[in-house]
Amino acid sequence: MLHSSFISKSNGTKFPSFASANATLSSFRASSHFQMGVWAYCKARSRVKHRTANVYGRQARERVLEEEAPEMAEATPSFKIFPGQAFPLGASEVDNGINFAIFSQHATAVTLCLSLPQRGELDMLAGGMIEFSLDPNLNKTGDIWHICIEDLPRSNVLYGYRIDGPKDWDKGHRFDSNNVLIDPYAKLVEGRRNFGDAKHKFSKFLGTYDFDSLPFDWGEDYKLPNIPERDLVVYEMNVRAFTADESSCLDQDIRGTYAGLIEKIPHLVELGINAVELLPVFEFDEFEFQRRPNPRDHMINTWGYSTLNFFAPMSRYGSGGGGAVSASREFKEMVKALHGAGIEVILDVVYNHTNEADDKHPYTTSFRGIDNKVYYMVDLNNKGQLLNFSGCGNPSFLLGFFRSFPEESNLISSLSSQDLAVCISLIFEMQTWCSSGNTFNCNHPVVMELILDSLRHWVVEYHIDGFRFDLASVLCRGTDGSPLGAPPLIRAIAKDATLSRCKIIAEPWDCGGLYLVGSFPNWDRWAEWNGKYRDDLRRFIKDSCRIKFTLMTLQDQCSLRHAKGTSPWGSGFGGGGDGWSEALARLSCILALGVSSWLHCTGRFSSFGDPGMKGAFATRVSGSADLYRKNKRKPYHSVNFLIAHDGFTLRDLVSYNFKHNEANGEGGNDGSNDNFSWNCGFEGETDNVDIIALRFRQMKNFHLALMVSQGVPMMLMGDEYGHTRYGNNNSYGHDTALNNFQWQQVKIYHFLNNFDLYSTCLMVLFMLKQLNARKSDHFRFFSEVIHYRQKHRVFSHENFLDRLIGALCVQSDVTWHEDNWDNPDSKFLAFTLHDKGGGEIYLAFNAHDFFVKVSIPPAPPKRRWFRVVDTNLASPDDFVGGGVPGIGSTYNVAPYSSILLEAK
Repeated sequence: MLHSSFISKSNGTKFPSFASANATLSSFRASSHFQMGVWAYCKARSRVKHRTANVYGRQARERVLEEEAPEMAEATPSFKIFPGQAFPLGASEVDNGINFAIFSQHATAVTLCLSLPQRGELDMLAGGMIEFSLDPNLNKTGDIWHICIEDLPRSNVLYGYRIDGPKDWDKGHRFDSNNVLIDPYAKLVEGRRNFGDAKHKFSKFLGTYDFDSLPFDWGEDYKLPNIPERDLVVYEMNVRAFTADESSCLDQDIRGTYAGLIEKIPHLVELGINAVELLPVFEFDEFEFQRRPNPRDHMINTWGYSTLNFFAPMSRYGSGGGGAVSASREFKEMVKALHGAGIEVILDVVYNHTNEADDKHPYTTSFRGIDNKVYYMVDLNNKGQLLNFSGCGNPSFLLGFFRSFPEESNLISSLSSQDLAVCISLIFEMQTWCSSGNTFNCNHPVVMELILDSLRHWVVEYHIDGFRFDLASVLCRGTDGSPLGAPPLIRAIAKDATLSRCKIIAEPWDCGGLYLVGSFPNWDRWAEWNGKYRDDLRRFIKDSCRIKFTLMTLQDQCSLRHAKGTSPWGSGFGGGGDGWSEALARLSCILALGVSSWLHCTGRFSSFGDPGMKGAFATRVSGSADLYRKNKRKPYHSVNFLIAHDGFTLRDLVSYNFKHNEANGEGGNDGSNDNFSWNCGFEGETDNVDIIALRFRQMKNFHLALMVSQGVPMMLMGDEYGHTRYGNNNSYGHDTALNNFQWQQVKIYHFLNNFDLYSTCLMVLFMLKQLNARKSDHFRFFSEVIHYRQKHRVFSHENFLDRLIGALCVQSDVTWHEDNWDNPDSKFLAFTLHDKGGGEIYLAFNAHDFFVKVSIPPAPPKRRWFRVVDTNLASPDDFVGGGVPGIGSTYNVAPYSSILLEAK
């Protein structure tokens, strides 16, 4: 406890609730003057040690470089230092000084390291780092270490910590004072300045702050969009990939940046979406795969699912290599511009794991070295190993899968057939998931407070409208990894006042088998990525069988390995390759085949083999009431999607039966094998005009189904023009055209306004060679259908379509034109949506390979049916907003097509 002469009490600020029991219950603030402080001076050392962090493992060598610093007494900085205060965490401005506070329960020594601006540049090695050792008797309150330094620059200072503590790995500790660590509460992080700059690929990252800049000017007329959830149309996108390609026709300095995204907002407005869901924009290291030799060391992390810090925006998404402060400002400009266009900003956030990998190949930058036992789940019954529910870096993944089910129930019998199919697929694919190697200890009080503070920071400082939580089931696990019925963090997010206006969306599964689609703890606030929507719609429109497809893929993978001269049974069973991943492949074979045999014996296989997905399709497009009609949840708590960043693009979904991930360097072991895709008769790119036409028709069918479904639709960047990754369904490491938006494929007139006459002629010649009318028509269809949804409330009901009193349906806003639900061979569904205003929408989806002549119900009084959509027709007849009259009592719906009629 601090001596009373160094503190003053305040009733205005509550002491952090996560401090240890021996912490004082008083609250603290800095004295208005430093009269009670102790004068002390610190001079830069004349002999400076530069240490390279031990990032490759426990036994890795440490490289220590020494240089003689010139004696420049007149230039050597001196500072007044004071004990400081425990709150707030991070770097904060107090009177004439900067206060630094960091949590570490198990640390025995903490040293603050500063790098001041010298020689006109920010460089942590220029002149060495100034270090301040913290005295636990003066600079520690409870579990929080703190120090205040007077007259430090108010910006352009890099800072970090060296932290030492117990070396007991078996007890979960990973202290190493050789590492200079990022403050978890650093609001900005500096590293290399330009994305993908190979000259500085091994640069370190440190926190920084900016107390010099004026508050950001949001403008007098600025306001938040505040779009009701039921009205959202979400566009999942990657900031860098959106404009990184030279076809964006932007200046090179702003390609792939927040500023570049601003320039392309007109495209988003024209498309019709009103919310963007940004792939991770927290600071991450794009070169993390290249820090050691491995099969992925040729790749650059472009998706960003390896967070370095939870408060700092990705600095290399800022334009012109301006650094962290400039990037933060530019991020706000982007949010302001999107809001000005009526578009909300939702962030994809990754709190389930960090960049620090596992014990085999650690990349220690922050939490691991600050207090590993607190920040990560560790198995104290297994030599302090890191538990892993976010990837497959160690065997605890298997343990996690089986822990995810109640002990009192049988693993198999407790699951529905469809859920069991999902779990079989997860087992089969478990060797393919990312080797993130750690799991953030989200429901530990300290970590929970960190996550809440981070979310509040993004809402208050950056005006973010919502969050999508990656692998959110991890956030439902206790500190030992076991599932929690009422996870404290999930409840706290739902009940938090600052977050009350935000959309909160869960990806309701993790890599440990905790599959919570439809049952995610929600407090009537949480929405979910509806994975069952994706699967059921894919299966109906292309007609597939999950378990058969899994076994077919298994056979295909085994054949592929055999052709390459390797065995699917692993190095210990007559083959080469990595023993652990191969052993998992062997186990997945046994489990998948064994369970399928059990299904045959018990008669449950028929539910898997049923090609008729009509009932499931109807349930999903009508809002998934089977999943979300619980408590006070609404249809809009289902985020409907067919395509997301991981998996096939929409074009690849109709072009490939199998993934083609060879470029990833993992031998085809990464990425999902269970895609429910159909290549329409040929694997990959083709010149066959009939196959091409069928593929684009199928893409229109998928898009129409998505946009007429109850719930919140989400589409992927690039699907509006038919982006292809050539069958790669896990393209996280490609900073190339494989991921980058290809602007030349959208519309010709997007380019004509940005070129002089000569350049325009060249571009037109190029585009005439590269484009065809179908791609432009494709964008037109997608945009028109989205705008049509926005204009018709019948697609976004506040409540479920069937009104129930008990189990009795007393009113329905949908009529199903179907008396053949039990026919497993039926792949046709028609229904009418009723609008309270008197209008009606008739929809029919034909997944057969033949025409279906369907009877059209009578239109409401004084109205006639108009054809708005027929996906079998060529543009512009495939969508006619005003409608085409003359619809008779029957309609011939073409094979693999869909129609939409409006009564007007």
